[in-house]
Amino acid sequence: MIEVDTSEVVRDMVDGLLPELTPYEATMYLFILRHTALSGGVPSIRIGKRTIAARFAKGSRGERSNFEHITKLVKGLESKGCLKIGDTTREGTLYSLVLPRDVPAAAERLAADSVPDPKDDYFTNDERRQGLFQRDKWRCQYCGETVTSENATLDHFIPQSKGGTHGAENLRTACILCNSVKSGRLFEEAAPLLINSIRERKSRGV
Repeated sequence: MIEVDTSEVVRDMVDGLLPELTPYEATMYLFILRHTALSGGVPSIRIGKRTIAARFAKGSRGERSNFEHITKLVKGLESKGCLKIGDTTREGTLYSLVLPRDVPAAAERLAADSVPDPKDDYFTNDERRQGLFQRDKWRCQYCGETVTSENATLDHFIPQSKGGTHGAENLRTACILCNSVKSGRLFEEAAPLLINSIRERKSRGV
């Protein structure tokens, strides 16, 4: 068994990995993470692509992801160093998750952002983070859904890659899905994607 600090994994994913992934790749990564690291087990899962497709999020037209789409997503994650694809048996293919700090591109971004000004750091300080969640009444500032200590994240309204800071005024409470959709974009760039994502989730009752 591998002991995983899930809050650290989520934080590293939001800050370092999401800018490298498409929204669907991010959702696939979260799907695998949910069934491996977040359950406290080893970061791998043996599962068939058709089983993934049956459980995976539906597309914009309410259709389930098909075999080819799942193949494209896992191959994309593999090419970006986020996933290792192992052997295939009757029980399915073995997928081993690479945690964000072990993905080269994400690790580089995290290293560059690892020394914030402590006087204006509301992102890495746990007590200050809790204060921001309370400020935002534990609601995602994009979709309005209630979040908990297990799935609440802080989004940099102005992304760090575009000069955004760890200051309180630049941080917004966000659910994991909205944060993954917005990723490293400015709000104006992400707004259409956020609207579509929120509509899809509401149509599925998620």
